[in-house]
Amino acid sequence: MNAIIDNIDVFWEGFVNTVLLVVISGLMSVAAGLVLASFAISPIPLLQRISGIYVGLMRNIPAAAHLFFTIFILPLLGVRLSFFALATIGITLYFSAYYCDAVRSGINAIGQGQLEASRAIGLRKAQTLRLIVLPQGLRNSVPPLINTTIALVKVTAIAGVFGVTELFGAMLQLINTNDSAVIALMLFTALLYSAITVPAGLLAAAVERKVAFTS
Repeated sequence: MNAIIDNIDVFWEGFVNTVLLVVISGLMSVAAGLVLASFAISPIPLLQRISGIYVGLMRNIPAAAHLFFTIFILPLLGVRLSFFALATIGITLYFSAYYCDAVRSGINAIGQGQLEASRAIGLRKAQTLRLIVLPQGLRNSVPPLINTTIALVKVTAIAGVFGVTELFGAMLQLINTNDSAVIALMLFTALLYSAITVPAGLLAAAVERKVAFTS
C-alpha cells in the first residue's frame, strides 16, 4: 500500500494521460471512421476501394505494430512529435478502421424500403446520405461504437510499453522500483482502468436505452 500512496502522483499522471489519449484518439478515430464509412457506401467505385483497402489493411495489422511504426519509425522519417502525439496517431490509424465497420454495420441495418422511398420523393443521393442514411446509421451504430471505444481504452496500455506515460506505463515504471509490491500495483492499475471503462459501459447502456426509446 505504501508503494501506491508514495507514488500517487505517478498514477495520477498516468491516469490523466490515459484519459487524454482515449478522448483525443477516440474523437479522431470516429471522424476518420465516418469518412471511411461514407466512402464505403459511396456510388463511386474508387472511394469504395480506398475504404475497403484501408480497413482491410489496418484491421489485419496488430495494434502493437501500429504503435511501433508511429513511435519509432516515423521519427526516423523526419516526423518530430512527442511520444504521446505519435501514440495518438497510431491508435487513430488502427481504430478508424473499426469505427468505420461499426458505422457501416449500422447503415446496413437500414431497411431498403427507406432508400427506395427517398428516391421516390426525389431526394438526391447526397440528400439521402445526409438526411436518412447517416442519422439512422449512427443511431444503429451506438452499441458497437461504445464497445469499440472500450476496446480503445484497453489498447492504450500498449502505448505504455513504448514509453508513453499512461496507466500501464506508470505501473511498469513503479514495478521496476517496487518489486515487493507488484500485486498491489497491478490491482490498483486495474482499478483505475475500471474507473474509465465501467462509467463508459454505464453511459453506453443509458445511450442505448435512449436511442431505442426515441427510434
